[in-house]
Formats: sequence, structure tokens, C-alpha cells
Amino acid sequence: MAARRRYTPWSATNGLLFGVAAGVVLALAEVVMALASGDSPWRPVRMSASVVLGPRAFGEDYPLGTLVMLGVGMHLAVSAIVGVFYSFLDAMLPPDGRGRWEFQAAVGMLFGIGVWLVDFQFVARGYYPWFLDVPQFAQIVLHAVFLGLPLAMLFTAAERRRALMDIAESTPSSAP
Repeated sequence: MAARRRYTPWSATNGLLFGVAAGVVLALAEVVMALASGDSPWRPVRMSASVVLGPRAFGEDYPLGTLVMLGVGMHLAVSAIVGVFYSFLDAMLPPDGRGRWEFQAAVGMLFGIGVWLVDFQFVARGYYPWFLDVPQFAQIVLHAVFLGLPLAMLFTAAERRRALMDIAESTPSSAP
């Protein structure tokens, strides 16, 4: 018999926090990828800052402190929003799937690819064409593995903790 759908108690706060955490993981992976490809470790920061500054973010004369503040701030803000969207998606998943690592991993990685699709293939094509200068297959992998997967794992762990608390609350206490 199929489990009756019940919604998780996740709030926007959970999505925001999990999104920021996954955003940090993605940012670190982006820096490692930039270094591995022989690019500057500041390239991902400049890319994020360019959402606000436009192509000026790539000028060598732009103050690094401002770039870091804008780049990190923009990246984490977008990651937080992405986390909120994932919390809505997670609430719609079947209850028996929300606590399964492999199920959530697949959903999370597909979600990460969806984020890449929206960010790079729709938004960037219209407003930030320089985002298409980076290798797109690498970006798909980074978004799936270092954004979607961490989001999924954080939600799975939270769901498992919640399920354990539900079991503990429904079990009669043996204390007098």
C-alpha cells in the first residue's frame, strides 16, 4: 500500500540554510575547477560579481575587495533562493522517497542540472553571455554534483532526523 502523502515541516529557513551550505560547496568546486584548468581562482568570484557589475567585473583595475563582497554575496543569495525552491520540491516528493539517500541523490542531481539549465542556458544567454565562455559540460557536472547533490543530502539527513523524532514521540515511554 502506498504511503499517504504528508508534507514535511520545512520552512523557508531550512531551504535558505541548506542552499547557502550547498552554495559554499559549489563555490569551492568552482575555484578548484578554475585552478585545475589554469584559470585564476578569482574567475568564479568575478563571474558572480558580473551579475551586478556586468563586464566591468573582469577588469583588472576593479577593487578586489568589492569584487569578493559582491561575488560571494551574489553567489550565496542565488544559492539560498535555489535552496528554497528545492525545499518546495522536497515537500512534493513521496514520503517513502524523502528519506532514501539514492532517491534524493537522483532528484538533487537532476535539480542541479535544472539550475544550470535556467542559469546558463536561459538567463545567461539573454543577459550574461560571458557565462557561456566557460566549459558548459563541466558546469553541468559541477551543478549536479556540488550543488544538487549536497542539497539533496542535507534534506535527506533532515528528513531522517525528523522521522526518528516522530518514532521517538510515538513510542510510549517506559519511565514511571
